[in-house]
Amino acid sequence: MKEDLAKLLNECMEYASVEDLNSLGQMLAGMRKKQEDGGPLLGGVFGMEWGEEDETLTLTIPITPLTHNSLGIVHGGITATIVDTIMGTLANRVLPSEYGAVTTNLNVHYLAPGTGGELTATAQILHHGTTTMVVEGKVIRSDGKVIAHSTGSFFIFKK
Repeated sequence: MKEDLAKLLNECMEYASVEDLNSLGQMLAGMRKKQEDGGPLLGGVFGMEWGEEDETLTLTIPITPLTHNSLGIVHGGITATIVDTIMGTLANRVLPSEYGAVTTNLNVHYLAPGTGGELTATAQILHHGTTTMVVEGKVIRSDGKVIAHSTGSFFIFKK
């Protein structure tokens, strides 16, 4: 398997543009980050950076060709992924350690194209019941424009 992967990697690099090489480097750096810190591969590949300001959890990713759709803007699925990630992380943070929460419904309203240097997602809890939670999320681009508004329902379960 390693030989097949090495061959594929070499073929990809041989015919790669500068943009292709940058994307390949981002993917490999993400894999390396996963190996080093044990976090999820997705977080490493998309360069997810976590922050907390005034008790608000944030998740920021750089906009790169790896996040683009065929129109050269951030793919809606990437936007949905980061807003679901921030909302789910917040939901799980507020639960006791013996409980977890998983997404049961995700609504994303796309308001503007994902352009600029980076996207930042934030979330807040709207409802916290004993078996479900409803969380609201926003994704904001570098110039401060909200590009997506989301709500998600989360099922709470005992681990």
